[in-house]
Amino acid sequence: MYKTRVYSAVLIFLTALSFLAFSSPIYAQTVNSSTTINVNIQAVSEITLFPSALLWSNVQPGHTGGTKLLDIVNTGSLNVTDLYSFISTTADESVRPYGTGNSSLYSAGSVIVMKNNSYSKYFFTGRLEWNETKSISNMILSGVNSPASYGFYRNTSYEYNWLVGNGTNGLCNNTGTQFALSDYVDNGTASTRTPTTSQISLDGSDAYYSYFSVGRSTSPLYESCVATSSDCSKIYIYRYDKRSVPNFGSCGNSYYIQVPDLATGSDHTLTLDAYVPLGIPNGDLNTTTFTVVAT
Repeated sequence: MYKTRVYSAVLIFLTALSFLAFSSPIYAQTVNSSTTINVNIQAVSEITLFPSALLWSNVQPGHTGGTKLLDIVNTGSLNVTDLYSFISTTADESVRPYGTGNSSLYSAGSVIVMKNNSYSKYFFTGRLEWNETKSISNMILSGVNSPASYGFYRNTSYEYNWLVGNGTNGLCNNTGTQFALSDYVDNGTASTRTPTTSQISLDGSDAYYSYFSVGRSTSPLYESCVATSSDCSKIYIYRYDKRSVPNFGSCGNSYYIQVPDLATGSDHTLTLDAYVPLGIPNGDLNTTTFTVVAT
């Protein structure tokens, strides 16, 4: 009985081997299946500035700080248009800083110039010039009907004499306001201190300012806008600010950085520099914010 059981076991084993040896192999067939995928993108209007901060350090008075690039990138999902910019100079420099010796009372925004990628000329992003509190030697005031304030437009080492004439009620934000500027770099003589209103147009006024466009090609502010404050104490110089409150966009020389669509994923590069005037105290200027707006 013991041998029979062993033999049966071996016999079964050999039979199994014989089956494996003579059977044909069976392979699995290749199969596939598909599904449909749809993705819907949310409508988002968004632009982002790169880099997020700019720094000029150890800039010598009367010199430039060196150019820096700033990219406006459409990081949203919709094309945007009508790009313009403004800087927080008027908020950062709320009191007249001249003669204080305190650099923190001066806005960093007041020394920043920029150009877009379609025009090679630099313009101030938003420069403030305050009136002089005492008379200016050899200055001729006959360029306006009713002189109210005067001072100097400072551009690195160059200075140009300006004059504002008030309108009705002694204010400088009405239809009677005048703005005059000398074409000549100041050297202390009357010939460089005789501002004129020639080809400087009053384009509008509101509760804050009167807005002038400078169309005289020999002027240092040719193609710029100048806003005179209602109290005649200061002027604000700009080009690419199209805000409606205050109505900086009413100036005839106020332009968009870019009007055609800035498509999704594309960018517009600005070139910025710091034009530091003479006679500014050493130290950090009050930090400013540069903003770009698109619709």
